[in-house]
Amino acid sequence: MFAVIDRMVASELAKTLFAILLVLVVIIVSRKFLNILAKAIEGEVSGDTLFQLLGLKTLSATAVLLPPATFMAILTVIGRMYRDHEMAILASAGVGASRLYRALAWMAVPVFLLSGYLALDVMPWSEQKAQALMKKDEESADIRGIKPGRFNEFSSGDTVLYAESMDDDNLMTNMFVQRRLDNGTEVTIADHGHLQHTGLDEYFVVLNDGRRYQGKPGQADYIVSEFGEYAVRIPGPEEEAAELKREAKSTLELIREWTPKELAELQKRLAVPLGVVFLTLLAVPLARVAPRRGPYGNVFTAFLIYVVYENLQKISQGMLMTGKIPLWLSYSGIYTVLTAITLGLFLKNLGFRWFIHLFKRSA
Repeated sequence: MFAVIDRMVASELAKTLFAILLVLVVIIVSRKFLNILAKAIEGEVSGDTLFQLLGLKTLSATAVLLPPATFMAILTVIGRMYRDHEMAILASAGVGASRLYRALAWMAVPVFLLSGYLALDVMPWSEQKAQALMKKDEESADIRGIKPGRFNEFSSGDTVLYAESMDDDNLMTNMFVQRRLDNGTEVTIADHGHLQHTGLDEYFVVLNDGRRYQGKPGQADYIVSEFGEYAVRIPGPEEEAAELKREAKSTLELIREWTPKELAELQKRLAVPLGVVFLTLLAVPLARVAPRRGPYGNVFTAFLIYVVYENLQKISQGMLMTGKIPLWLSYSGIYTVLTAITLGLFLKNLGFRWFIHLFKRSA
């Protein structure tokens, strides 16, 4: 039954969670946007890709920020209820911690399911799409980012292009092209040329009226040929299919590979929905403050606990990757500590009689 207290707590929590999450996402995404914008200014990312990457990064940021946003929202809502004496009134009506958890569950359970879906499915998908977009733009930047009067390297340095001048129509003069081939090195010079892009994501530098030298460095048997037109093909992004980063691998791939590094990435994703659960449990006793404590209550304590929690997550993932700790300890150690802190706060707030009473009820 959706009682009055359930509606009140769930409504307040939903509004507060949305506001906090929005602020956190804007802050984090703004920082990421500046990094992407810097790449766009340098010509590594196109304008269209810029906004696509921003949307993908927003999805990832939303998933990662759900646990701390939920934690802060519960602290804010329950802390305000303590300061306004609402919790004292509810306690006199028989509303205890267990009843409060039930009210919070109306909001916490959907957030848990949403965070699990975002972390385990949407986040790796968005990272994979972002990686593909960046890869394609970095390759095509070899064409967009050609600057006259300097040597331009692309395709991992296998091709070097120099043009003395270049106009708005991509027409170049006094060109020099060097390519590393399987059978040696090719050097091509030409009076002029232009850039050409086919519809199959293939890029060519077309040189006119030039000379080509082909051979191996240190040997005198070079092949010299003259040409009226000669095209040098630049490998397209699809030809260099780099291995996906762990962040971009699907959750099923991580489970199938079952290596320490993949398991550490899996732990990072599972930490999102699990963080919602355990931080929700911790927030209730931590939000208990005296009315005279001021408007911020235990916010500083909560901030310290969350910082320690995040650092322990990163440390345990790093130790799991290097094999310094076993899998079970890396996955369960942090949540055991959070559970112990939660029980300790309940004992501090309510005393051992609450613990004994809870034990008798469960028995």
